[in-house]
Parts: sequence; C-alpha cells; structure tokens
Amino acid sequence: MYLKNIFNYFIIGITAIILTGMTACSKENKEEQQKPNNPTTESLYVIAAQVDGTSYLITSEKIDQGEVSVLGNGTEVIGGSYWVYKDSNYLFALVYNKGGAGTGASYYLNPSGTPTEQYLYDFNRITTYGTWGENVITASTGDSNESDSEGNLAQALLFNYLNSNDGSQKNGSIIAENFLGNGENVSFAGFAQVGDKLYTSVIPMGMSKYGVSKWPEMVTDQELIAKADGGSGSGSYIKGEIPSTQFPDSAFVAIYSSDDFNSEPTIVRTGKMGYGCGRMRSQYYQTIWADDNGDIYLFSSGYGRTATSSDDLKKVTGILPSAVMKINKGETEFDPDYYVNIEELTGGKPIFRAWYISEDKFLLQLYKDGIEGMMAGSEADVSELAIYNAHQQSITPVTGFPSDLAGFGGVPYGEEGAAYIATTVTSGDKPAFYKIDTETGIATKALTVDAESIAAIGKLNIRK
Repeated sequence: MYLKNIFNYFIIGITAIILTGMTACSKENKEEQQKPNNPTTESLYVIAAQVDGTSYLITSEKIDQGEVSVLGNGTEVIGGSYWVYKDSNYLFALVYNKGGAGTGASYYLNPSGTPTEQYLYDFNRITTYGTWGENVITASTGDSNESDSEGNLAQALLFNYLNSNDGSQKNGSIIAENFLGNGENVSFAGFAQVGDKLYTSVIPMGMSKYGVSKWPEMVTDQELIAKADGGSGSGSYIKGEIPSTQFPDSAFVAIYSSDDFNSEPTIVRTGKMGYGCGRMRSQYYQTIWADDNGDIYLFSSGYGRTATSSDDLKKVTGILPSAVMKINKGETEFDPDYYVNIEELTGGKPIFRAWYISEDKFLLQLYKDGIEGMMAGSEADVSELAIYNAHQQSITPVTGFPSDLAGFGGVPYGEEGAAYIATTVTSGDKPAFYKIDTETGIATKALTVDAESIAAIGKLNIRK
C-alpha cells in the first residue's frame, strides 16, 4: 500500500488559455509533485473523506468555518470503516471487511503537516474497537480450538493489540463461554480506560451447542433451544443452541486491571436496565464512556425488547427501556442512586448510539420512531440527535440540521464544549461538519469539505 496525492496542474499556453486538470501522483514522483504545506500551527485538523470510492486524509487549520478540498490537499489512504485518533499523534484506519479478516494502517503528520503512513496491520475481524495504553485494540467473536466430545466448538473472544508507537501487533483470545457464570457466551462492546483500569460492556448472546452440552443446568427453559437451523446473516442460528440471551434485562461491565485480556476481570451487573451497546447487524457500537472525572457511564438501548418468539423458536423478551447508569470512579458496582430512564426524557425514543463530548455532556443518536423503529433494524430512522446532561439528568434536542439531511458520519469530535459531527445531504450540496452547542442543542454549519462524503475529524500534532 502506498499513498497517492491529488494535485492541480496548470498548463499555460502561448495563447494565455488556462486549462485546469487533476491527476494522482505515483509513488515514484510523489516527492517531486507534492504541494508544499506551510502550517502556521503545531497541530492540524485531519479529516477522513471519500471521492469516487477512494479514501483520503485532508488537513485544515480551522474547523468552525470555511471550506477545504480533497483536490490538491488529499493523501490517498486505505478505506477505513472506523477512524481512531490516538493520543493526538496518530490516526488509525480500521477496515471491517464484513466477516473476513481486518486490515488497518496508522498515519501521522510529517513536519510539513502532510498525513503520512506509519504502519500497516492485518488482524482478526472487528466487531468493536477502542484504545488501551499504547495500543489500539479490537475485539470480535469466533470459534476457539476447544471442543466437546461431540465436536462442538467453544466460542472465543478474539483480540488484536496494535501498538501505535512501534508498529508491533499481537493477537489474543479467551474462551467466551460461561464468561458471566450463567452459561452464555458473550461479546464486548466498546472500551473506556480510566487510569490503569479498562472497562468494557459485556453482551450476553445466548448459549452455543458447546454451552448447552457442558452446562445443561444453565438452560432456563428447554423451549429456548433451537429445534432446527434458522435465521439469516448475523441473526442465523443452528439446531441445538440458544441463539439469544436468556437475560435481556441485565447489563454487565467487565473491569480489567492488567494490560491484556488474559487476567480475570471484575464483573459488575445491574438488573435495572438491559445490556449496553448500539447495534447494526454484527457490529456493536460503544455506549460505555468515561467522563473527565473518571466516572463510567453506560447507556442501554433496551434491545432485549426486540427478541420476539416465533412458531419455530421461543425467546426471552426484555421489558426494560433505554436508560443510563453510572459506575463512580474507583468503584466496582453501579451507583444505586443513579438511574435515568432515557425514554421518559425523549418521548419514547431509545438510544441507537451515544458519545461522550466533554464535562457532563453526551451526544445521543436516537431511534426517531421509538420501539417500532428499533425493530426495523438497518431500515430504522436514526436521524435525531440530543444532548444528555449527566448532572442535570436532562435532554436537550439538537436542532438546526438541513431539512434534506441524509445521514451522519462516524464518531463526533468534541472541542471547547462543542460537538462536531459529519453530515451529508440529499440535495447534492457538499458535505460539512456541523457544530453543536451542547448547552442549547443548536447545530450550525462549520467546515465544508469538497468531497463526496466525510467520515471523521480530529486533531493531530505535527511531528517535528
């Protein structure tokens, strides 16, 4: 993989006719043709954008206004599904690749302020990701090498540790079966580090054939065991397993105190709300975040309510609404006095995704059509945003987006109390970042980008 830049060429003829063209520079002549940068600051905003199916990183010295273009300012990079800004020094592009192995790369800003490739990575597939110490970490589930007497494979949690400082990487795995002591296999959704502790939301996923065979006493109802193969895509299941959790109205957090997942975590549980994550097919979005004080907030969408029985398969259906709870810094239990029913504040709209912005403010992305919208899965309308004030336990709706809003980009960027989120519209206008005032909820257009789509923005230091 090598980087390409797009530059403007100006050909001036004898007749003073000016023609403008674009091309991509090859690896051999890149240094010769590269447009020089003369940044006036020690850091720049780095934007992930796309044109004609190709991904680029472009830079800007400002974020609140103006326009930047991929043309003459873009460095071609791998097409990241997720973008991770690590310690203001590196930007990681992580490629999901659906069910296949993942790939990734890290980038930094060279002395001229140009995004430059640092390291390339190959790793297990991704269903969630985050940072831990020097590493960007990813997690997913898959088969382990352990099997029972009938050949049923135990499920495993598969990890990747991508070191941002030296480019090294390592893989790891642990058995995901009976992780919570209830016989079920699990997945993780998001990571939040406070000091030397790492917090992750644990998602119970039912019992595999291996689990049903090994811990039959953990089966709460024999009718929950699938009698035939069924489902499709990420919702497919096989005969002899329990394909959805028996505990939809419980939330779990695992707390790790070492530097990898091989150690025994502390498990924190509550029965006041369901498991905490956002969900789109096999992807689990992070809804667990640490605030500036080191307190941990876990948001639940109440997805247990989407598990409905059919003639062929019985499921345990949850009843608890979308909510948020807190683990105070240094504690190993949920604060019994902190519980907020989000749907009471939003008029019945559950959370799809949640992000920490700053101080006591979180940005929530909501299912606009309530539970019915959540049941629609990938067809759901999630175009509504709101600010959650954790101390006041209040919701402020976000207003000001264009009427022809098509959708949002990836993880928002927070700066000086404001949230910046990538937006695209259906009218054909250029995509832009909108600035959300977290006090009033009013969104205004900030930086416009001359590209087909934009995914993320963050700030990186220039390497001297």
